[in-house]
Amino acid sequence: MAKLISRRGLLQSGLTTALASAVLVGPARGAAAAGQVCADPAKMDSGQKSLRESLNYAEESPDPSKTCNACSFFESAGDGCGTCHIFSGPANPHGHCDAWGAKG
Repeated sequence: MAKLISRRGLLQSGLTTALASAVLVGPARGAAAAGQVCADPAKMDSGQKSLRESLNYAEESPDPSKTCNACSFFESAGDGCGTCHIFSGPANPHGHCDAWGAKG
Protein backbone atom coordinates (compact mmCIF):
# COMPACT_ATOMS: atom_id res chain seq x y z
CA MET A 1 0.00 0.00 0.00
CA ALA A 2 1.32 3.49 -0.89
CA LYS A 3 2.40 5.80 1.92
CA LEU A 4 0.14 8.84 2.28
CA ILE A 5 1.69 12.27 2.63
CA SER A 6 0.34 14.29 5.52
CA ARG A 7 -0.61 17.91 5.14
CA ARG A 8 1.96 18.84 7.80
CA GLY A 9 4.72 16.96 5.95
CA LEU A 10 3.84 18.65 2.68
CA LEU A 11 3.87 22.12 4.27
CA GLN A 12 7.20 21.44 6.02
CA SER A 13 8.90 20.28 2.84
CA GLY A 14 7.52 23.28 0.92
CA LEU A 15 8.74 25.69 3.59
CA THR A 16 12.16 24.06 3.66
CA THR A 17 12.47 24.37 -0.12
CA ALA A 18 11.39 28.02 -0.07
CA LEU A 19 13.86 28.93 2.69
CA ALA A 20 16.71 27.11 0.97
CA SER A 21 15.98 29.00 -2.26
CA ALA A 22 15.93 32.34 -0.44
CA VAL A 23 19.23 31.61 1.27
CA LEU A 24 20.96 30.58 -1.95
CA VAL A 25 19.55 33.24 -4.29
CA GLY A 26 18.84 36.22 -2.02
CA PRO A 27 22.34 37.28 -0.94
CA ALA A 28 23.86 36.90 -4.38
CA ARG A 29 21.20 39.05 -6.00
CA GLY A 30 21.37 41.73 -3.31
CA ALA A 31 25.16 41.90 -3.40
CA ALA A 32 25.20 42.32 -7.18
CA ALA A 33 22.67 45.16 -7.05
CA ALA A 34 24.41 46.90 -4.15
CA GLY A 35 27.80 46.92 -5.88
CA GLN A 36 26.42 47.87 -9.29
CA VAL A 37 27.05 51.36 -10.67
CA CYS A 38 23.91 52.51 -12.43
CA ALA A 39 24.65 56.21 -12.94
CA ASP A 40 28.11 56.25 -14.51
CA PRO A 41 29.34 59.88 -14.64
CA ALA A 42 31.54 59.05 -17.65
CA LYS A 43 28.37 58.46 -19.68
CA MET A 44 26.63 61.73 -18.65
CA ASP A 45 26.69 65.21 -20.12
CA SER A 46 27.64 68.18 -17.94
CA GLY A 47 24.00 69.06 -17.19
CA GLN A 48 23.23 65.59 -15.89
CA LYS A 49 26.39 65.58 -13.77
CA SER A 50 25.61 69.02 -12.39
CA LEU A 51 22.05 68.07 -11.40
CA ARG A 52 23.24 64.94 -9.61
CA GLU A 53 25.98 66.87 -7.83
CA SER A 54 23.59 69.63 -6.72
CA LEU A 55 21.25 67.01 -5.23
CA ASN A 56 24.14 65.05 -3.67
CA TYR A 57 23.29 61.82 -5.48
CA ALA A 58 25.16 58.76 -4.19
CA GLU A 59 25.07 55.21 -5.56
CA GLU A 60 24.81 53.90 -1.97
CA SER A 61 22.50 55.59 0.53
CA PRO A 62 23.93 56.41 3.96
CA ASP A 63 20.46 55.75 5.42
CA PRO A 64 19.09 52.26 4.58
CA SER A 65 15.51 53.50 5.07
CA LYS A 66 15.92 56.25 2.44
CA THR A 67 17.00 54.52 -0.75
CA CYS A 68 15.98 55.29 -4.32
CA ASN A 69 13.93 52.08 -4.31
CA ALA A 70 11.73 53.60 -1.57
CA CYS A 71 11.46 57.01 -3.32
CA SER A 72 8.36 58.20 -5.16
CA PHE A 73 10.48 59.47 -8.07
CA PHE A 74 12.12 56.07 -8.72
CA GLU A 75 10.86 53.51 -11.22
CA SER A 76 12.38 50.03 -10.99
CA ALA A 77 13.76 48.22 -14.04
CA GLY A 78 14.56 44.56 -14.59
CA ASP A 79 18.34 44.94 -14.93
CA GLY A 80 19.01 45.81 -11.27
CA CYS A 81 19.02 49.56 -11.94
CA GLY A 82 16.07 51.88 -12.31
CA THR A 83 15.08 55.31 -13.55
CA CYS A 84 14.77 58.51 -11.55
CA HIS A 85 12.14 60.98 -12.78
CA ILE A 86 14.08 63.89 -11.25
CA PHE A 87 17.27 63.00 -13.15
CA SER A 88 15.48 61.60 -16.22
CA GLY A 89 18.02 58.83 -16.19
CA PRO A 90 19.47 55.84 -14.40
CA ALA A 91 19.62 55.47 -10.64
CA ASN A 92 20.73 52.73 -8.29
CA PRO A 93 17.91 51.23 -6.17
CA HIS A 94 20.33 51.45 -3.22
CA GLY A 95 21.20 55.09 -3.98
CA HIS A 96 20.00 58.36 -2.47
CA CYS A 97 19.75 62.10 -3.22
CA ASP A 98 18.43 65.22 -1.47
CA ALA A 99 15.18 65.16 -3.52
CA TRP A 100 14.17 61.86 -1.89
CA GLY A 101 10.46 61.57 -1.12
CA ALA A 102 8.79 58.52 0.40
CA LYS A 103 6.52 56.46 -1.82
CA GLY A 104 2.95 57.08 -0.84
